Amino acid sequence: MEWFLQNRNLVFTWDIEGDWARLTREGKQVWAGSLLPALWIANDPQPIFCKARPISTDLSDDGGVIRLAFEGLGEGTLEVAPTTAGCEFKRLSIEWTSSPPAIISLYFGVGLLSEIQRTIVPQVDLPFWADWTSEGYCIPSAKGSPIQSFFRRWDFGYATLPLGNFGPALGTPYAAAYPRPLYCGSMGGDAGWLVFGPGAIPDAAMTLDIRSTSGCLHYRYREDLWTAPQDSVREWASPLRLSWSAQAWDAYAAHFATFETEPVDPLHQSSQWNTWGEYKLDVFENRRLAQQVAEAVKPELFVFDDKWETYPSSGDVDTVRFPDFAGDVAYVQKLGMQVGLWQAVGWIDRPEEVGLTADDLLCGADGQPRRASWQMNPHEPHRTHYCLDPSSERARKYLRARIERIVRTYDAVLLKMDFGYGLPGPDVAAPRDPAYRGERMAYTLYKIVADAARAVNPKITLQCWGLSPLMRPAYNMVALDDLGDAGNEEAIGHRQWSVWAALVGINGTAIMASSGYDWAAIPDILLDTAVIGAPGGIFAFNAPEASVPPSLITRLRALSLWHRRSTQWTPLWLNTESGSLHNEPLMRCWGRLENINGVQTLTALTLRDGDDKLSDMSQLPGYEWSGRWAIIAQGDRGIEEDSRIACIPFDDGSLQMPCPVRPNDVHVMIGWEETSYACWSWKDDLLTVTVDPDLDLEQLTGFLIIR
Repeated sequence: MEWFLQNRNLVFTWDIEGDWARLTREGKQVWAGSLLPALWIANDPQPIFCKARPISTDLSDDGGVIRLAFEGLGEGTLEVAPTTAGCEFKRLSIEWTSSPPAIISLYFGVGLLSEIQRTIVPQVDLPFWADWTSEGYCIPSAKGSPIQSFFRRWDFGYATLPLGNFGPALGTPYAAAYPRPLYCGSMGGDAGWLVFGPGAIPDAAMTLDIRSTSGCLHYRYREDLWTAPQDSVREWASPLRLSWSAQAWDAYAAHFATFETEPVDPLHQSSQWNTWGEYKLDVFENRRLAQQVAEAVKPELFVFDDKWETYPSSGDVDTVRFPDFAGDVAYVQKLGMQVGLWQAVGWIDRPEEVGLTADDLLCGADGQPRRASWQMNPHEPHRTHYCLDPSSERARKYLRARIERIVRTYDAVLLKMDFGYGLPGPDVAAPRDPAYRGERMAYTLYKIVADAARAVNPKITLQCWGLSPLMRPAYNMVALDDLGDAGNEEAIGHRQWSVWAALVGINGTAIMASSGYDWAAIPDILLDTAVIGAPGGIFAFNAPEASVPPSLITRLRALSLWHRRSTQWTPLWLNTESGSLHNEPLMRCWGRLENINGVQTLTALTLRDGDDKLSDMSQLPGYEWSGRWAIIAQGDRGIEEDSRIACIPFDDGSLQMPCPVRPNDVHVMIGWEETSYACWSWKDDLLTVTVDPDLDLEQLTGFLIIR
């Protein structure tokens, strides 16, 4: 039987008996491969490969059920259904013939090698091989320094890429914070793109395995090391969801849209300053930094970062570095800023001091506690930590109590949750309770922290980095990271990351756009921040290499004052490149569209000049400009009709924009002072604002159009 679906101008066909699926667009192949699940089962002396075989099918256009045989293991069912973006394996179940086996791995996209194929493969340790094929891969920010997201099919060779929280723990490329966990990946090319991933957080470590030029989705269980669940029937909720579209970003967006989430409260989209830029330099002058930040930028939040504690996530202040931390907190609040705190969700250094034993920690097969870090380097044991096992009620109770205590003690309104990606993988350790294994382990720890914080302050902001909508119950703000992965290309790196950040606008998640460490990158960063969310500072105010340019401070101040508060939106790309096998994502001119009274309304706009200037003005009739500008509506009527419009110039120049009603006035803000401004005109429903040459651009915060 062949199952057939068509949407988004792409055609999906699946020969179920032969287990071969194809996605095509106008006759050109986008992707092809097998879809029936395969198991790698522990057995003595050799593991067993078992690929599901269809016994019967009962499918229609609305989906149905495929009955499967797992030879020597049991029989099962696969429930299949179409989605708005593609299709989904809603449920996989296997009824074991005898005692439940120990699953090493579950795969989608592998097949048993023939004799001739075994003479070709570069490695012969496994009897099967990945079989998903396409022109290339799109894994957001899979490579750093410089950041890269698009790859030709032969660029990886023999590689394993993290899609969830596990990176160095599985020997895969470093998967730090932003944008993981994604819980999905993409394959395709010029003809189109297919996104694949689960519809629920899996109880296994999740990777994309690339073997030569082919790929497969790999769920790593390693139950040969850990006790397997003993239920007579094994079930997987939504183990595979496929979504497709002509462009990679659109395919990801369509995939994200299949997850139902409510927009978070706009209060979570708050500007902030993080102390990490100075703490990483071992500069711990909280009050001096807070004073500088408050006077120059006045963000809503001041976040005490890693190193405020005796060890990461002890919850106890390092009194050597901070002899009066409570006084520092009070000083920050006196300056009009609220307090945020950094926390690593799963680490602990001295468990015995809080009444925890090896029974409450992640342990190896030998029963000894394992240690971990963000880099898993055994040559740096002093940088590693014990890890909480969420199976332990005592560990969960400790974590809840610690979070409740610090949120209450310091009146924290934000928790910056970190290092869910710095936990041991299933090759060396696993939670005792199978329900918390795999990707569920980090999620459970995040959720414990989030629930404990909300118990004290229901309106607290929970900040993390992963883009997947599956993580939304655990946090409400996504932060672009500190741009360390961008190397010496922070401006270009942020322009790429901003493209991927736009995905979470679909699901209504708050965004903190971060900053990196390079002050020279600030103009580009803030131009895109104007569209994606709230500004955030991480760099040092007292950086030894250079003084802070005043013009960058004024732009930061402008975004802190005038950034968009709403959280649900979609991008208007204009001449931005959302990415392909030929070009990495790159923000140029682009905007923010919000659904206001059923109408897609432009509420923020970034206009670049020079090589990045928009040449086709058909999408922006009436606009003309020189220099770079950020335009942000301050209310809910869009930038052409709102009662207050912020216009932030980054250079000398002028801006013409549609304005159907003559403004009452235009104000200029110099520093913190707002006064009436004369260099503007209104004619034929067009408003023109010009940066007066006599203005000090270093002190110019921006203009406000008043209607």
